[in-house]
Amino acid sequence: MKRMALIIAAFFVVTGGVAAGAIAYLKPAFIFSKVDTEAVVPHGVPSYSEDASEETQARRYALRLVEQLGAVQDRIIRGDRAALTEQQRLLDDIAREIRNFGQEQWSDYVNVRTSLLYVLSGGDANVLKPLITQNTLSPADDRLARGIVSFAEGQPKKARELFEDIDPRSLDVSLVGPFALARASLYLDDDRAKAIGLLDDARLACPHTAIDEAAARREIPILFDLGDATRAMMLTTSYVREFGKSIYAWKLFREIAEAAAKHEELDNDATVDRFAEAFGDKDTQPASQLFVALAGEALLQGRLKLARAAAASAMKIKNLPTEDLERARLYAAAAEAPSNDAGNALKALNQIAIDRLSEEDTEISEVAGFIADTVVGTRMASASSAAHPPPAVKTQGPGEAGAENALNKADAILKEADSMISRSGE
Repeated sequence: MKRMALIIAAFFVVTGGVAAGAIAYLKPAFIFSKVDTEAVVPHGVPSYSEDASEETQARRYALRLVEQLGAVQDRIIRGDRAALTEQQRLLDDIAREIRNFGQEQWSDYVNVRTSLLYVLSGGDANVLKPLITQNTLSPADDRLARGIVSFAEGQPKKARELFEDIDPRSLDVSLVGPFALARASLYLDDDRAKAIGLLDDARLACPHTAIDEAAARREIPILFDLGDATRAMMLTTSYVREFGKSIYAWKLFREIAEAAAKHEELDNDATVDRFAEAFGDKDTQPASQLFVALAGEALLQGRLKLARAAAASAMKIKNLPTEDLERARLYAAAAEAPSNDAGNALKALNQIAIDRLSEEDTEISEVAGFIADTVVGTRMASASSAAHPPPAVKTQGPGEAGAENALNKADAILKEADSMISRSGE
């Protein structure tokens, strides 16, 4: 009920008015230019010499597995869902290998670095605890290892304290990007400027990789929230062109929609046009995900121009999935409900199959139908009053009675919305 009340209130902020008066901070080429993803091989796995000693081969085995993990994660952010299973297998294999490390293996810094990278890549933090308890690390490396364990175990406060004086660029080159990404996540809620700086470090250290994708996915919504729409749009364009097929892209598009819909200055057709420029003819899936999400979120924020434009762009996409098409039609009609086209909006809403909609979209359909019906009814009453004014009332000009009636209805609905919100909090 609270959601429905908010939708009603958002719509009638617009309806009341109608009734009453009828280059970016960084300039790396990969941010702006289209990337040939077929030619990019970010995490190539080295071919080690077959004539290397048995000891060297053993030392490098865990490293090779971690390099393979990076390559698999790069496949995931390019849409390879089968790679998810391979990722889990590699994480298990690496954990088993590291658990077998003895004093001799831990004395080799290659294995230390490999283990840190493994945990930062989503691995089991427990594999580092034997290393920490041995007290063989330098103070700086011990602090780094303890911080990584705290981060992986969900202890952000402790991790922040341990990471406080560690500059990502002071670490081994293989750790710069993963560490910067991990540390940035600790500041997403309360120090966004610091988070953005660390996310930029991660992207610059590991361009075209899963680290780059994850960092951009976290940074774009922050930029929108902070009002830096220009840079956010540029980074979105870069993301779509290179990572639009990522299995995590849908999450970003939802967050972009939520963030963009909050800004009044983005409530226009131009915003959707700028997003549309990021998509090519083959990007139908990511384009539909973004536009449908944007239309829905814009409705909830009362950004009717943005909702209308986003829904229209979604409906232009060829071979749009039936579910997305129905939602786009719903959002387009709902955006027109409090307008001069309320009659057509009501007809369109009545043609949408309710049984195909989610519970949330069903609420939107009901609210939009109520609003459109109210607007149509008000206009009919206004027209009737103008054609046959009551003989005893001569103090109001043509149309004034209709305008007053519409305002009174809008006011009553807003009061009911407030009442529903109050009841929902009980």
